[in-house]
Amino acid sequence: MPRRKLNGPLRLLAYLLEIRGEVPIMKIHYDTGLHYRTIYTAIEVLKKAGFIKERYELGPPLRRYVSLTSKGIAAAKHAREILKLAGEM
Repeated sequence: MPRRKLNGPLRLLAYLLEIRGEVPIMKIHYDTGLHYRTIYTAIEVLKKAGFIKERYELGPPLRRYVSLTSKGIAAAKHAREILKLAGEM
């Protein structure tokens, strides 16, 4: 499995499934240990697939929140299982 390409989106999906709500990018970084660039790339990939949605809160500072869509919840359950099978959860 090309870990470098899939690790971020899979881990982000599994994390958002645990949270069950909106979460800011900074909290994702602190809770998962994922690099910010990995998080932003994963968000773009998952948003294009329709798995997550974003909301912006005007600041200062500007805050970006992400959460799962109903389609994303189904995908996140599979992502969690894949990570378990790979020994990463």
